[in-house]
Amino acid sequence: MSQGSNAGVKRNRRPTGTKSVERKIHLDPATAAAIAAASKASGQMSFSLYLERLISQLEAELGALPVLSPTLDGTEVITKRAA
Repeated sequence: MSQGSNAGVKRNRRPTGTKSVERKIHLDPATAAAIAAASKASGQMSFSLYLERLISQLEAELGALPVLSPTLDGTEVITKRAA
């Protein structure tokens, strides 16, 4: 993901005082760019808030997060859902 200037950009973030866990993740540059574009189009959400809302939406639609295949091709999805 390119390091652009965010000066003057107000991001929608989780409320002050809300607990969070910091995780360092490594993404393909195209994936990071796609998430950044979607979070910006969703109302200037922070990267983490966008991911949290995406997870909430998947859980609401599917009942749980899908369990994905461990293969690297990313095309196969296992039908069993995460507990």
